[in-house]
Amino acid sequence: MPRCPVTIFLICLLTMMYSVNVSAEEQPNNTFGGWEHIDVSHSINNSNWFVSLYFEHDNFQYKRLDLCFLGMTVGYKITKWLKVDAAYHLLFEPDQIAHRAVVDVTGILKEGYLSVSLRERYQHKWALSSPNLANELRSKLKIQYAIPNSRFKPYIAIELYTWDKWLKTRHYVGTDIVLNKYFVFDVYYNYYLFASKPAEHVIGVGLAVSL
Repeated sequence: MPRCPVTIFLICLLTMMYSVNVSAEEQPNNTFGGWEHIDVSHSINNSNWFVSLYFEHDNFQYKRLDLCFLGMTVGYKITKWLKVDAAYHLLFEPDQIAHRAVVDVTGILKEGYLSVSLRERYQHKWALSSPNLANELRSKLKIQYAIPNSRFKPYIAIELYTWDKWLKTRHYVGTDIVLNKYFVFDVYYNYYLFASKPAEHVIGVGLAVSL
């Protein structure tokens, strides 16, 4: 794996992470948020099994909340259009350390340069310091187009959070930027709509690394 792109784009990602959060912190009463993530994945012995390590940092403006979490995932590609995976997330919240178990089923259909994916997720959250348990179902539909002879793959997506009622919805507009076969850069805008809170505007950046 070439080292130069690793250094350059990690520096770019960290720079954007810093600028996004500085912008949010300068406006404490707005509903602007900044999210950053890094996802490192690896196919086990070139088989259908894969593992990934995920880190995300979220800056929310409702309560000046800074949340970050580390996730570990094990998955299996059943077919070229269907995969399942299970993950554990360790969440660092302002007032507690919490845990989250996640199960995903994702279907992907591709036709030419167009792809459509649907991910169904169940997640269960708990914390030793709190008796309250949280269950959520998350359905995410994503439509993406790979521009021919280009590194850009723009997309739109919508993600619904429900359990016994509607909880919130994320609306995404963004693009993947394919740097090479190892690195994909992601930048997006997310309109985050809640059932009981003001909506939030989120600028997000991320880096996916395939080893």
